[in-house]
Amino acid sequence: MRKSLIIPIVLFSGFYLLFTGGCKSKKETVQQYPAFKVLDIKGTRVPVFLEMVGQAEGIPTVEIRARVEGYLENWSFQEGSIVKKGQLLFTIEKNQYINSVDYAKATLENAEATWEYSRLNVARLKPLVSTSAISQNDYDVAVTQEKQAKAAVESARANLDQAKLNLSYTTMTSPINGYIGEVNVRPGNLVGRGESTLLATVSAVDPIYVTFQMNETNYLQIARWMEEHSAEIKARNENPIQVFLTLSDKKPYSLTGRVDFIDRNIDPSTGAIQLRAVFPNPAQLIKPGNFALVQLILNEMDDAVVIPQSAIQQIQNKNFVFQVGDSGNVNRVPVSVGQHIRNNVVITVGFKPGNRIMLEGFQKFQEGMKITPVPVTDSIKVSQHPQN
Repeated sequence: MRKSLIIPIVLFSGFYLLFTGGCKSKKETVQQYPAFKVLDIKGTRVPVFLEMVGQAEGIPTVEIRARVEGYLENWSFQEGSIVKKGQLLFTIEKNQYINSVDYAKATLENAEATWEYSRLNVARLKPLVSTSAISQNDYDVAVTQEKQAKAAVESARANLDQAKLNLSYTTMTSPINGYIGEVNVRPGNLVGRGESTLLATVSAVDPIYVTFQMNETNYLQIARWMEEHSAEIKARNENPIQVFLTLSDKKPYSLTGRVDFIDRNIDPSTGAIQLRAVFPNPAQLIKPGNFALVQLILNEMDDAVVIPQSAIQQIQNKNFVFQVGDSGNVNRVPVSVGQHIRNNVVITVGFKPGNRIMLEGFQKFQEGMKITPVPVTDSIKVSQHPQN
């Protein structure tokens, strides 16, 4: 009786140990896979930027020239400073032009007196013609003299106007707001003799314009993209072609510009078309002549694959990313790399949204190895500015 009881207990204990031992072994098998961070890729809207070299220019740029002859007396500004529209810039010696105005006034007054006498003479002689007190010829002479006196008045008035205009040219003011450059002629020198001497140049700087060239293919790509997204662009109510600048110190310009001019034709010798962008320049940071890297959106990819640059491994000058399958198996996948966006990079070939990639543990990688994925949220965001 006691033996029969012991045997089932032993058998039960053996089955229990076998069952629990087997579960423990299976559990340990699951836990032995190394845990690594894994990114579940989401599609990201990515602008594709086109880069070209451009040059800033002040529009308008005005040359300040001496329009009358005379000795330059002085200038009334600081070289290389901002001048305002209407601000006095240069003064030329005025004495001879004041004298010319006075002389022209006297000449006009004399001509007007002569004309008045001629008019009175015609009025006095006219009734005498009908009574034959004077000949018709004498009257015709008086009429002709009156017309000549009138013409002399008009000529004298025109000379006075010209004299006043020449006098006004002895003071030169700025026609625009802008930067004025170096003075080309110093006081005491004769200017305007036989030519309009260049004294200085003023360039508008706010806004500032940047001209650049784009090849025909890129121009057509932008034009077609704008045509395809015309409804979306209209709904956004914003300039469809935003332009960004990176200055020669490799730092981005903080303000965004817009394309305000596209040339009428493509240059057949270069296959390029000229464009111009306008930028606010309130601090006058950009000066005419500055070179800059012009960046604008060529098109947009709606579901682009953007991953951390650190997730890419190079082997024999080829780029690879480690893909994680549903069962946790890892395989090395060759990829094609597009534009770099800060610490991230666009994958053009090799992956699509929904794929998972390994973010770490590359040194321990073996083809077909199995891992325990530790999900990482795809929080990569792409700015519409190339430098952000």
